[in-house]
Amino acid sequence: MSDSDPVSDALNALVYGLVVVGTKSADGEPNGMTANWLTQVSFDPRVVAVAIQDGAHTRQNIDATGVFSISVLPDGSKDLSLKFTAKSTSGEGRLEGEPVTSYDTGTPVLDGAVAWFECRVVGSSQPGDHVVYFGEVVGGSERGGEPQLLSATGMSYGG
Repeated sequence: MSDSDPVSDALNALVYGLVVVGTKSADGEPNGMTANWLTQVSFDPRVVAVAIQDGAHTRQNIDATGVFSISVLPDGSKDLSLKFTAKSTSGEGRLEGEPVTSYDTGTPVLDGAVAWFECRVVGSSQPGDHVVYFGEVVGGSERGGEPQLLSATGMSYGG
């Protein structure tokens, strides 16, 4: 008997990029977390939706401050994306040694990102084990380069 799940296989066929969601605690401590469930959902105003696992430190920070940033990781950055998935670290430990800049929201943006933007939360929903935050984009820039695709890393987060 096969362990294959055709629905899971179909969902894993979706194309995802890898990003780092930058947040700060209520006390201003910066944090970053790898995510791949992100999409733009509105042109006017510009709004994105990002899904954050229910118990994540990042969720606590977004709930406390109402802001987050997105750093689009460059192609070939699997090791960097893994650094931000580590369950054992949060806060400054994940950002240690990584050059970051903060803009209007005060959330960290990776200097090596191929693009970045920052958002103010305008809504949220919890349809399952992740909270979906809707963030109005309040700033950002494209720096050039190709984004890292989840499929190119051999990792999977779907199904």
